[in-house]
Amino acid sequence: MLAASISTLLAGCGPEAPPCNDAEVTSSIRDLVAQAHDDHLKDLQVQSKDIATIALETPTVTAYDEKLKVRSCKVTFTVQASADKVKTMNQYMAAITSPLVGVLDSLNPFASLTNPQGTPLQKAKAEVVQFQVWNQGPQASPDPIRKSLTYQVQKEEGKSNFYVTTNVNVSGTVPYMRVIVLADAFAKEQTKRQAKETEANAKEQAEVDRLSASGKWRKVVYILDWRQPDNAAGRCHERGLVCFRGRDNVNETDAVHYQLDASKVDARGMNALDVAYRGNQPVCLVGVQKTQDPAVFTAKGYSTFRNDKGEAVDCLPGTENSDWGALVAQTKKEEAAAAAAAAGTGSAPAAAPRAPAPAPSSGPESLMSLITKYELCGEEAVCLHTGKGNVVWMQASMMRRMDYALLDKAISSKTPVCLRDVTRTDAKNFAADGLDSAC
Repeated sequence: MLAASISTLLAGCGPEAPPCNDAEVTSSIRDLVAQAHDDHLKDLQVQSKDIATIALETPTVTAYDEKLKVRSCKVTFTVQASADKVKTMNQYMAAITSPLVGVLDSLNPFASLTNPQGTPLQKAKAEVVQFQVWNQGPQASPDPIRKSLTYQVQKEEGKSNFYVTTNVNVSGTVPYMRVIVLADAFAKEQTKRQAKETEANAKEQAEVDRLSASGKWRKVVYILDWRQPDNAAGRCHERGLVCFRGRDNVNETDAVHYQLDASKVDARGMNALDVAYRGNQPVCLVGVQKTQDPAVFTAKGYSTFRNDKGEAVDCLPGTENSDWGALVAQTKKEEAAAAAAAAGTGSAPAAAPRAPAPAPSSGPESLMSLITKYELCGEEAVCLHTGKGNVVWMQASMMRRMDYALLDKAISSKTPVCLRDVTRTDAKNFAADGLDSAC
């Protein structure tokens, strides 16, 4: 229990102690109650009058000692904060006592909680719990706190002065005021933080608008998954698009949707994008522009070239001023020249398969098929040849050691295997996502 024993000396002119409801007496009682609370708020550098209203209700006399000239009195004092302060207090208590707070204090937004005097998180939580235990509930009522108070008014013998003495019980009311101060400080800190975030978001959006309007925006993106926007009308492949969600950093969780013209994504490019996705490698998107949907962006092109540091070279600072169309054309010439040179020496590499075309509306299917042989085709693909003369393309990075063992056994025993999630790429060729002994 928090209590304060206080007395004060007053000047009077009557032969007896003044009555319990005397204006000067009740004024002194209010001052004593306020002072008792102020003594417990010094570390917060606030006073009770700035937090709540203290009032007295119906002072009454309980006894009078004629010989000692002592009048015994009782009164109910009330402490009430404004409705806004109580609302903020309850929101703060609910937040700071949440089971999530304290699990990883260094990572949650309450870890740095301080009021202007530097109350640390654990101490602030203890003060909240102290009030809630006294309050017998997690939320403060908007009604005032009422507490009974007894006091005495005594005439000083042989003099015209009299004393008012009382013990003020501040259990419950002091924690109530302290939590209000903490809640107010936290609310102000949150407001500042939100203002900074709003300002930062506005600057970020202004930069997005500027880059989008320039037509030269190149952006490093890590593909999170292949997915179309939830609000898209029709499937991406039905609209001639390649859609995926991407994030700016491999460790981020926030992602937005990106759309590429499917006609610009050839077999090698689709394969390279998928490898970048599976390996958490950066992709450089070129000519990025925003759409009417703030969560969807389009891109005119892409690049998966990376240097020995793993950086997307075509998105390095300064590259936005290079001619992307010329770079693409030059790359194709170099690839064609390399292929021609290889053909002249008889060592031409196997042609890369076509990128999987959009799957039919029925979706991919798992099929049993007899495989006659398999071989590497391109840098990162494996081609399976079926007994019907079809070729099934698979990502080499998705092939496990057991998959090769399964193929070897199936080919030698001439038994079919299950091709999982098969999609058609052209009239005779297909793509599959995996293998199994049976569907």
